[in-house]
Amino acid sequence: MITVTARQVVKAGKEAEVEVLMAGLTAKIRANEPGCVGFDYLKPEEGGNSRLVVERYRDDAALEFHRSTDYLRDFIPNLLECLEEFPEVHVYRDVTPGPDLPDSFFHVGIVVPDLEAAIARYSEVFGIEFTEPATFKVPRLEDPDPHPFELVCAFSKTGAPYYELIQADGDGIVSAKNAGQILYYGVWEDDMAGRLELLKKQGVGIDAAFRKDAGSTPFAVITAPDLMGARIEYVDTGDRGPIDEWVRTGIYPGGLESE
Repeated sequence: MITVTARQVVKAGKEAEVEVLMAGLTAKIRANEPGCVGFDYLKPEEGGNSRLVVERYRDDAALEFHRSTDYLRDFIPNLLECLEEFPEVHVYRDVTPGPDLPDSFFHVGIVVPDLEAAIARYSEVFGIEFTEPATFKVPRLEDPDPHPFELVCAFSKTGAPYYELIQADGDGIVSAKNAGQILYYGVWEDDMAGRLELLKKQGVGIDAAFRKDAGSTPFAVITAPDLMGARIEYVDTGDRGPIDEWVRTGIYPGGLESE
């Protein structure tokens, strides 16, 4: 984890303007930078014209992405006009590493009868935005009978775990009969073949497998509801980059054939 602090000395009379600028920057960071896990703007209890920005990033890539954004480049000249001097910036790295905790789920899959209406409703209730829907042309979906399938869904532009809203279609795993409930909790998997063997030994069934062809290892599987009524979707980590980019920009960049 990387922590960055920036101490500001605000010109008299410019306090409100700086707060507006910082609020706008914070909103853009939260909407576009999943690698930034904290961005706080602080002022001292005793008052005065000093301010402190505390930023936390998962890794160097997340910090470099933040520094490269157009909105940060456009923000800095406006901020400097409101300050007595250039901010005093310090970068810190963890001396004592935190606990090495295992990853948990990164999204919740929910089948909906009308994707456009569901996006509008979730946005209204939670005050969040969603990506543009993407259509994934799955060459072979086994649920259980194999067939080609077009999966249409959208992700929330939030921090993980994301909401994944899936358009109900067909009579298989994402049919309308599975709407109105959480279909699965999605987790990353870097050894799908090994995971399938382990699930078999653990007595966990498979309700759906997504493959490129009949002989290939699935790039995603959805278990049967054998974990106390819950399904788990295992997604190959090869899709992590495109999904992160989709959440960040709102537009799916590629991967499987998508429209």
